Amino acid sequence: IIDPIFAKNYGLYDGSGVVKVKKYHHPPVGRFNFDLPLQELPAFFDHDNHQQNGHEAQHHVHAKSVEVATPSGGNNGSHNKDGGAGLDSFFDDFAIAPPPPTPAPAPENKHSDAHILVFRTPLKTVVKKTIKTTQSALSGKCLCLCRYENLKAGNSQPNPHDPAVVHDKYWAQRRRLFKRFDEGIELDAEGWYSVTPEVVADHVASRFQDAFEHFKRAASTTNTTNGSGRNARKRRGQQSSKPMIILDAFCGCGGNAIAFAKLSPSVVSHIICIDVDRTKLRKAAHNASIYGIAPNRIIFVEANSVAVMERYYRDGALVMDPPEISSEYPPREIYDDFTIGGIDLLNEIGQRIDGIFMDPPWGGIDYNSMGKDGYDLARDMKIRGCERGCIGFPPTPEVDGFQLLKIAAAATRTRFVVYDLPRNTNKRSLAEAALEAGYEGNGKLEEHYINSRLKTVTAYFGQDFRHLLDLKKHQKEAEGGH
Repeated sequence: IIDPIFAKNYGLYDGSGVVKVKKYHHPPVGRFNFDLPLQELPAFFDHDNHQQNGHEAQHHVHAKSVEVATPSGGNNGSHNKDGGAGLDSFFDDFAIAPPPPTPAPAPENKHSDAHILVFRTPLKTVVKKTIKTTQSALSGKCLCLCRYENLKAGNSQPNPHDPAVVHDKYWAQRRRLFKRFDEGIELDAEGWYSVTPEVVADHVASRFQDAFEHFKRAASTTNTTNGSGRNARKRRGQQSSKPMIILDAFCGCGGNAIAFAKLSPSVVSHIICIDVDRTKLRKAAHNASIYGIAPNRIIFVEANSVAVMERYYRDGALVMDPPEISSEYPPREIYDDFTIGGIDLLNEIGQRIDGIFMDPPWGGIDYNSMGKDGYDLARDMKIRGCERGCIGFPPTPEVDGFQLLKIAAAATRTRFVVYDLPRNTNKRSLAEAALEAGYEGNGKLEEHYINSRLKTVTAYFGQDFRHLLDLKKHQKEAEGGH
């Protein structure tokens, strides 16, 4: 807000409706008394303060459970605002931000709101970073002074990349993306802003372990009522204890695939990583080698993931034999001991898939322009198909976020699909997509917070999450200290 008389007296307002902002090193707060009437300026105060030290900051991740119910019978994407940081950015940037573009209207819902109920549960899982003995604790100096001395001594490594390619804020968060970044992690330009932070990826991987235990119990319960005899019980035990095979549909540089491979081989035996870019697959293989992942746990497939799920899998089974290796097919290679090739690799490991993880492209870094809860899966998410046909596939059309979930649900045996989405995803749009995909009952949406800031949300479908709504039970557990 600014006083119009003050603006006119100091040459900031010429009567044309445009307010000019001069450069001030510090905001002139206290030097002038602003009297009414006041005029509102555009939203200058929405800029996040991204100047964080990724090496020394303590990261806290909160995963809040949000129930997205889709009964069969009838992200919060806002930023935390820092007034001081916003005021500094107002007087240091000297530019009036243009109003955000008006998004196109979302497609009309095919289901009435009576079929969609959204509940918010007061649950959270807090994963705290292990606190190590810091230089500040050893020297007795304050943390700010230690940071200043490190910066002065050149111990803080500046961003070696072109800021137009790798923004300084992503470079500052590099050890948040991969804890072993300094051991040689490789990322491309897109990977810097699209890879899942390691602590979030590990949390999502733990949900696959929970799903494995759930399906194991369900299989044991079902098999108890069917058949009898020693041999029958033995076969049922082997089937229920079979580890999962996970399909990572949009592998990228491998952040989530590495987290899945950290799980015990008795829980997850193999991860099938698919991406259309072999360069990304090579970086993912290299990063997995840094984390000591066994090469036989992951295969990297260069292909269009939508075409693979739609044409090669039904109910978790490989229904179409991939073509044999030919001179026209993507060649196999061994990169850092990992195998990278085409869809012919599915014959060796991908005979079945038990769960699918999807972190599709969201449309670049401008998804926040849709506003709070404004990201619609049908309107704003577009996944490129094989327009001219891919090797081994006929041409496939572009799909949206609704169609992507439907294809994934039909491809997996358990219908367990994990969908990583922007923090401002519209929850009713997500529920609409679930209904279109044939899900009934309910799903779960988790919000992931790092340092109290909402970063991303993850949707889980294929399990029953009604127990999360037993608020009395959770209240008793909280009062009991659990």
